[in-house]
Amino acid sequence: MKKELKKRIIAVLAATFMCVPITASAVKADSPSALTASAEQSPYGSYYVIDDNGVVCTANMATLNKGNMMWFPESMLTSNQQFPVIVWANGTMCAPALYYDFLSQVAAAGYIVVANTELFAGNGQEQKASIDFILAEDSDPDSVFYGKIDEEHVGVMGHSQGGMSSVNCANLDDRVDCVFSIAGNSSRSSAASLNVPTFFATGDRDMIVPSWLYVKPAYNACNAPAVYANVKSAIHTTVCSNPSVYSKYAVKWFDAYLKNGSKEAFRSGGELFRDSSWSNVASKHI
Repeated sequence: MKKELKKRIIAVLAATFMCVPITASAVKADSPSALTASAEQSPYGSYYVIDDNGVVCTANMATLNKGNMMWFPESMLTSNQQFPVIVWANGTMCAPALYYDFLSQVAAAGYIVVANTELFAGNGQEQKASIDFILAEDSDPDSVFYGKIDEEHVGVMGHSQGGMSSVNCANLDDRVDCVFSIAGNSSRSSAASLNVPTFFATGDRDMIVPSWLYVKPAYNACNAPAVYANVKSAIHTTVCSNPSVYSKYAVKWFDAYLKNGSKEAFRSGGELFRDSSWSNVASKHI
């Protein structure tokens, strides 16, 4: 059942990205209660799925290959709680479906995750537009997100060019409270302009965005609270093949800065420093 559901999800997302028309009957989720709530509340009624993490995935495609995909806990449909928002940017020529597991794992921790479908997001403008989009949904009585968004707590994250986008978006948009960049090729000057907490994650076997050339220099230039850390034996695309190694600390990072949680994991001697899956960990101003 798990494999079949995952295949169905990937098929739906792949079709979405290619803008192939989809019928609701092709993607019915397994939870009757969630089906009822989604059908009544979601303006994106063409499709949605509920995965093994208890996370709903849906999308709003405004034009050909342009739009946003959203992940959120199924409990949001019946909750009066407001949820912090995290906006994702893709790597070069990558679609959100490639990061499905990672984004679902983050959303399952109590976040609304929004992923723009832009393939070249480096300048941060598309990510900023996704923030505009989801905050507008909070004020739309016809939206499933109406009244559900904690507008005062917004984070950004991304992979590769999307990591660069996240840094640039934080510099463009003062609504951004923190950044989680995975293998981002940010410039030192853009990192130096940051004034929000930023996690610079990378893989020690990444030959596409080498840590020594981009990630560590960006961390060194950053004057805001920051963390730098390598995932051991990770290549550029490990976030897709082994997402949990990244999502574990992405959640802790966003919990710390979007939910006023503990920052101890990121201070010298904290959990991240002791985690055998990570190396060369450094932090400052935390």
